[in-house]
Amino acid sequence: MHSEIVFMFSGQGSQYNKMGLELFGKQPVFRQSMERLDRIVHQLTGKSVIEELYQNSRGKGASFENIVYSHPAIFMVQYALAETLEAVGITPRYTLGVSLGEYVALAVAKVLTPEQVLELIVTQVRLLEDTCDNGAMIAVLDHVQLYHANAELNTRSELIAVNFDKHFTIACRSGHTGEIQQFLREQGVASLKLPVNYAFHSAFIDELEKPYRTYMQKIDYKTPAPGVTLVSAMTGGNVQTVDESFLWDVVRKPMNFRTALESMTAGGPRRLLDLSPSGTLENFSKYILGKPLAHKVGSVITPMASELKKLNEIVNDTLEV
Repeated sequence: MHSEIVFMFSGQGSQYNKMGLELFGKQPVFRQSMERLDRIVHQLTGKSVIEELYQNSRGKGASFENIVYSHPAIFMVQYALAETLEAVGITPRYTLGVSLGEYVALAVAKVLTPEQVLELIVTQVRLLEDTCDNGAMIAVLDHVQLYHANAELNTRSELIAVNFDKHFTIACRSGHTGEIQQFLREQGVASLKLPVNYAFHSAFIDELEKPYRTYMQKIDYKTPAPGVTLVSAMTGGNVQTVDESFLWDVVRKPMNFRTALESMTAGGPRRLLDLSPSGTLENFSKYILGKPLAHKVGSVITPMASELKKLNEIVNDTLEV
């Protein structure tokens, strides 16, 4: 078994309709975990994420944008997959979260309980809807110099992540989305508006700070479980102490996945497992680390099928002596 296993978790933008459906239908641990988490959400909101995510007529891979459901769903699917892997003996030495994925990393590292995290997420959604205007997040497939060199971008949006050499993400107000995408098309640059209707990691959500931090001050934060190192894509490195300031920065500050990944892998070989719904972090990691380490990265859930097959392959490879 690989001695240094990393569980990686993604945030908003990685979700889609029926993510994890094959595991939910055929993997008992995953299903039981999802159902337990769904009961928690139902107690908090009166709504069922499972019903909204799986029991609809829309095809797998269709948009899943309503933050009331997508925020808890992103946590639920990734946490359930972590429990599925842990049930067969695959436990993380590191948990690395990106944006909302940091909440999953906190729960897996036992800094917070799943109940605490889901209450955090539900509260964040309610306060977002009460305090912030809609916004957008756009992934751009080009060098970040494009952003810095063009007022059409840097005066209408904020740079919130540089994922690798030709991939960065910006956040903007909803009213600027069309103008920005039109400019990018005119430049021959590919872009993708992420399926999220708030401009996380930017000044466009600053109205959320006061009420959310006030709520988070009441939470009892633990230190990471023995043997688990918490790694943050916000700080770009290891985290020893979590409090409301850290959690607010996770929502508000830019993401720094590349630095976090490079700092962690510099210490020796790691087995990187992307537990996100889309395999995005697997792709990012392969670009960042290059060929020598690319085979050490794997994922389970994708918009395509074969989730059980990929899970079995990960289990067999990771537990291989």
